[in-house]
Order: sequence, then structure tokens, then C-alpha cells
Amino acid sequence: MRIATVIIAILVPGISPAQENVWSLEVLGRYASWVREGSFPCPLATRVTEVGPAEGGTAFKVACGPATTVVTGEEVAFRLTVRQDGSRWVEPWRE
Repeated sequence: MRIATVIIAILVPGISPAQENVWSLEVLGRYASWVREGSFPCPLATRVTEVGPAEGGTAFKVACGPATTVVTGEEVAFRLTVRQDGSRWVEPWRE
């Protein structure tokens, strides 16, 4: 498992959040899986940014990109709302 983490870190050197704290690959993987559960393609979450409170929960901007490319800023993004009851809602990101 440790080797896989190192390989992913080498393949995706630009993984970094827009926030002060560093997101682990495990957390990025969890957010990517939540986007996929919402029926959207997200091979790898490259950035997760909390965008504030949303109706019934907390909203995040989740940028997704292929696992084999460098982060370019042109990744596809989704709005993920995590509600207080544990349910989640995913939709394409709109500025």
C-alpha cells in the first residue's frame, strides 16, 4: 500500500489544496469516490476546497483529473454538498 501511495505522489506531483492544510491521498480518494457515487467521472480528486455552508450541510469544490497527468488548473470540477445526515449531493461546478 505504501508503494502505491508513493507512485501516485510521483505521478501527480501537483496535488495540493487551495487551503492551508494538506489533503492526504486517502482523503482525496474519498472525495473522488463520492463524486463517482453521484454518477460523475472522477478518477482522482486533485484539489478539494471548502466553499462554505450549503443548504443542510457543507459545500466543497472538488477538482478531478486523470491520475496520470500533472495538475494544470483545467481539471473538471464538481460541487459536493455533504449534508448533516451523512447524505451527499454532487453537481457540476458553476462559477
